[in-house]
Formats: sequence, structure tokens, C-alpha cells
Amino acid sequence: MVTIMKTTTSQCIRIISIILITIFAFSTVGCSFAPRSTHYDPDYIEQIVNPDRSLFYDETITIAVQYPWLVQPHAINYMSANPGVRINVVRYSDADVIRPETDWQQVRMEIGTQLMAGSAPTLIDSYLVDPFDPRQAPFFFNWYELMSADPDFHEDDWFMNVFHGFSVDSRLLIFPLRINYFPIVANCAIPDLLEVMAEYNDGITLSELMQVNRYFSERHPQYYLEQHFSSAWIMQFGDDQFIDIETGWIDFGEEFVNLITYADSITCPDFTDLWRGSGRGLHGVWNSAAEQVKSERYLFHLDINMNFRYFLDFNQDIHLFAGMTPFTNDYRELLVSSTDSFLLNANATVIEKAIAWDFLMFAMQPENLGQNPAYGHMFYLHPPNRDLFNYLIREQMFADFGRNRSGSYTYPWFLGDVYDAIEGATQLMTGFAEMPMRSTRTYPRIIDDIIDENLYLFYAGLLSAEQAAQNIQNRVALVLMEMSR
Repeated sequence: MVTIMKTTTSQCIRIISIILITIFAFSTVGCSFAPRSTHYDPDYIEQIVNPDRSLFYDETITIAVQYPWLVQPHAINYMSANPGVRINVVRYSDADVIRPETDWQQVRMEIGTQLMAGSAPTLIDSYLVDPFDPRQAPFFFNWYELMSADPDFHEDDWFMNVFHGFSVDSRLLIFPLRINYFPIVANCAIPDLLEVMAEYNDGITLSELMQVNRYFSERHPQYYLEQHFSSAWIMQFGDDQFIDIETGWIDFGEEFVNLITYADSITCPDFTDLWRGSGRGLHGVWNSAAEQVKSERYLFHLDINMNFRYFLDFNQDIHLFAGMTPFTNDYRELLVSSTDSFLLNANATVIEKAIAWDFLMFAMQPENLGQNPAYGHMFYLHPPNRDLFNYLIREQMFADFGRNRSGSYTYPWFLGDVYDAIEGATQLMTGFAEMPMRSTRTYPRIIDDIIDENLYLFYAGLLSAEQAAQNIQNRVALVLMEMSR
């Protein structure tokens, strides 16, 4: 069975001295460090994607996770199908629930030390490291190398645009098990709003959404843009206006000041969400009562793709919000994120890499979910594998409809049967899944934290817009200068 190992506070404290010693070394590694340059050898790649599987016996890989609820069932099923292989799942929380007291920065420092020492886990949850930091990126393997070399990997079986959305400089360090995106629906009670949104059927950017809001809020001043809207959205959904990591360009000047000032003026005064989650769209409308409340106060609702409600609104005018529109960047790329994605340790052995690749390919096949696929339904609806994607939609629909032809449990307002729901939802969701994509975060976490901290202080009234912008400009410039050394 899976070994769950928990790193305790005392264990973390014992490594602090090691961390402090190695921080300077880590900061000077830079982009020039390339662990095991032999991993670019075609023969080396061939051993990973077409290994002698007899060598798997009595081998162990370690997977470091923030929370084990998604990967652990896959590990159990994989070991059952591959006797002799052990998978140790290392978690860094006290329970399978979000515990804000966990010091994730300390955890990241610990894993960073392990990466430099060559003792890091084989697969690492992207939340625990920073592949967008050029000082850490060389420690991770490029998944594209394995995809292109594996004769059993066929691009037609995958949403390759998902991988392109997380790649940087033609390198894919992050393998997402699922993606999240945030379609926008408009308030049907506002005259002409749906007609205007129809002009953006290929996607709407944050700037365009704010322009539409400005026009309609002047005519309907009692309505706010969205329940969870705040200035945090600007860098979560529109950061490319102000920063380009590849070129080192940053400009948090007058345009940024004006934008966050306007955003603050149209933020709902009842906005009370935790700041980090405020713009993530994790607050779906799950019932008609919640939708009614929103419709009386907001022009838009930023939904989440784990919610079928608006994906079932085809050929029916049954909701108070409609006109589902993709939320995109200026290039009409669907903005996506992933809370369950993994990186491959470049310093792992050939056999460890081979097992890790085999494990992920195993986890992406619907026939390998085992007898208890419930963990994979609402929290796993958009994997990059097409067969698994279609399977999960079908299974969740059967569950929501009580596995019968005519009854409806979760969606009593839906006029069709479960087969109508499967066909319609699959068609609409596939349209989103095939869009060009771009991750909402493609720059180092330290920069993300600087921006987040200062925008929160601005929102809380502790900094002026000009002060927040100047702080971000100066501190981000310093970080980029240090990274370029």
C-alpha cells in the first residue's frame, strides 16, 4: 500500500541550518547549471520511454504532494497492477484538508535543498517548487522530450494545447493532471448585456470585461462587476500588460496605477474573500437560490469548469445568468491554472524516471481508475487525456442523474435525460478544452508574492496606488536583476 510520510516541524527545523548554508549557492547556480547533461542523449531517453520493465521490480519512487487526495488512489492502483514497485507519497500537511498554518515557504526551501543535494523526490507537486524561477528550472526534466520519444504517446489522444499552455521557451516542466478555467456568464436581467457579450464569443479579456462593466454600471449603478472581483484580478488575469519575464520588461507606471484605482472603485464593498483565492473563480453557483442572490447585485458571474450548471444551459433559457464566454488573454488564449500538476526530478535515476512516466501514463487512462473513481469526478473533470476527459464527464453525469434514464437529482431543472446531458456537456466542454491556452502564472513565485502583497496592502488602504505600484516596480526589478546574474 501507499506509504504516507509526513514531514514534521521538528524535522524542518533540523534542516534550517543546511538551508541557510545552501541558499547562497542556490542563488548563484543560475541558468548555467544543467544537471546530468546526458539526459539529452537519445539513448538515455529511449531507456525511459521504452524500458526493460523487469528492472522496475523492487524499485521505489517518491512523490511529494501538498495534499495526497488525488495522487494517492492512482498510486494504489498502479502498485496493484505492478507488483514489486513501491510508491511513497510524501505530504507536508497534518491532514487531507487545507491548513493555512502550514509554512509552505519552509517546505519549498527544504525541497530546494534536496534538489541541489540530489535527494529530492522523483515527482514533485508544482505547488512545492518554482519551475518558473530560472535558478530552479534546470533541476526539472522536460516532459516534451518523453512525449516525442515515446512510441505509445499519440498526440491525437491528448489535448496538446493544455501542455502548450504551461510550457515556457518550448520546454514543458509541468505535467498537469487536470486544469481549471473560469468561463464568464452574464446577468440575463440587464437589457442588451447578452447581446454585447455575444460579440466576444471567442473570448473576452479582463480589460474588455471592465470596459463592458463601465458602460452597463453607469446605466445600472446598483450592480457590481462580479462578487469576487478586486484589483487582484489585474495581475491574475492581465499580467502581460505590465511584465514580460523573458525580456525583463516591467512597467508598473501610470497605466497600472489608474487600473488598480478604477478596480478598487468598482469592487463590491462586501468583498471579504481570502485574498489569494479572490480571483480564482472557485465559487460556483450550485443552486438556484445562490444564483438569485447574485442576479440581484452583479452583472457577471465567474464560474468554474468543475460546475456543470451552465454547461447544461443549451437550447434552454432556464438560468438567470447565460451567454457562457471564455476568459482569455489578448491572444484569445483560454486562461487556465492547475492545482494538481507534477514536475520530474532531472537527477532521478533512469529507472525512477521510467516508472514516473509510466505512472502518469497509467493515471491518464480511464480503465486504470479502479473500483472507486469517485475521487476523480468533480475534482478531475478536465485532464489532458481525451479518453479520460470523456469518461469522467459521462461518469459524473450518471452520478448526478442517479444513473437512470429519466430522473434528475442534481439538475432538476434540466429537461432532457442523462444521455442528452452527456452529449451536450461534452460538446460544449470540448470546445473550451480545444482552445489555445495559457497558464495564469508563468513567472517566479517570488514576483507573484511581491505583487500580491502590495495589491493587498493597497486594497486594505495601507498603501496608495502610487506607493503600491512603485514598490512592485522596484522590488520586481531587483529580483529580475538577481536572477540574471
